[in-house]
Amino acid sequence: MPYFVFKYQDNKFRSVDHMDTFETYKEAKALAKGLRVKHSPGNPNTYKVVFAQDMLEAEMLVLEKRDAPILREWEK
Repeated sequence: MPYFVFKYQDNKFRSVDHMDTFETYKEAKALAKGLRVKHSPGNPNTYKVVFAQDMLEAEMLVLEKRDAPILREWEK
């Protein structure tokens, strides 16, 4: 399964732009890291790497609303 790199924008409406697709995680991670440093040093969550079977599934995973993690007593 391929790795997809997306530019993620969480404004009034969430949107994603497909940047590139890779067969290995190492290549996808390198592109995402480079884009974060170059374009969005203040917001590292702008570029995301997703592992999925196809483009549709990858877009759905990026746009999925996730709950904040629950902090345990010792993590506070």
